[in-house]
Amino acid sequence: MDFSSFEQALQICMTSAEGSPEQDKAILYCLEFAPDEIKEKLRDIMRHQMPVHGHDCGCGCKHGHK
Repeated sequence: MDFSSFEQALQICMTSAEGSPEQDKAILYCLEFAPDEIKEKLRDIMRHQMPVHGHDCGCGCKHGHK
């Protein structure tokens, strides 16, 4: 899938099925072409969705902590 703008890719991110190939491609496009502050937020979201995220993920979150 080709995107003509960051805004178009962002729209696909928000409207496509969670975890779909279209969403994954749009996320990658956004990571490359988004403003820096948005890139960092997207990276945080992706880090928290990784299967290894949990008690010892080192990200500073409370996910998986008891």
